Amino acid sequence: MMARTLNVKPTTARASCRARMTARADLFPEFGTYPGSGEESPIVPFGDAKNAEREIIHGRWAMLGVTGAWSAEVGTGVPWFKAGELCTPDECTNFVFPGAVGPLAPEGSGFPSFWNVIIIEIFTVGLAECYRTGIVENPFPELTVGDVNPGGRFDPLGLSESQDLEELKIKELKHCRLAMGAWLGLIVQAIATKEGPIANWSAHVSDPVHVNITSPSLANTFAP
Repeated sequence: MMARTLNVKPTTARASCRARMTARADLFPEFGTYPGSGEESPIVPFGDAKNAEREIIHGRWAMLGVTGAWSAEVGTGVPWFKAGELCTPDECTNFVFPGAVGPLAPEGSGFPSFWNVIIIEIFTVGLAECYRTGIVENPFPELTVGDVNPGGRFDPLGLSESQDLEELKIKELKHCRLAMGAWLGLIVQAIATKEGPIANWSAHVSDPVHVNITSPSLANTFAP
């Protein structure tokens, strides 16, 4: 009798879990859907294809931004919102990261240059957007104008061919939304603590009971 009882409980628990998941999916059909796919969108009534395109592009920028904020602080010790103070349009030559053994470029070379970086970014990103939107004739025939999803030579691993592309789109969208939420968190952290995400994380891990969102120093920052 005891063996039967032990065998029944896990099955019952799994059935109960599946029932709860189904109920949540019925209550919140928008989670995990792609705006413009014809399904429920969390941004009602903006569920058209154009907003789906905007969300994925914003999400990709957010993923790059969060990665950059993390890697820059880990590699240099400088939080992301302080980087502009160290490399300005007036002076960005002979710039040495904290802890670096030497400058990024030979002395007198004029690099790194704030304006060179801006010009390169505008040219490369702007040209890519011109190709994508059809302003300039696309030199890559395997790509569709207006399609934000990579393919052809921009998919060297062949993921769009070897895996379910629709599933990959949903996974990317979920990562995009998580990154946009994370970037919002980085902005709030910078305002509240005047420190970068790595410094905040280290302080929280060392004393999670007292260093968290309920800390008086943080609460007073946004107090009326």
